[in-house]
Amino acid sequence: MCRAQAYRARRVSDRIMALGMLLAEAEWNGDRRMMRLLTCPECGRITFAGGDRRRDAVHCSGRCRSRSWRRRAAVL
Repeated sequence: MCRAQAYRARRVSDRIMALGMLLAEAEWNGDRRMMRLLTCPECGRITFAGGDRRRDAVHCSGRCRSRSWRRRAAVL
């Protein structure tokens, strides 16, 4: 592993750890808004957007993203 890859891997793991701490703090304080931001709206799993995923990711996987789109399309 080159130095740049190791640096990026450390940054990803640091962001995931920080997001995990945010979620734990939100659960401790009962902050439902923050918990909603950090979990997938389709299945309820933790998304860790900004960790190893895009910072603006909403769903945990492509499967949940597709499921959500199909649900919205069925309503229209």
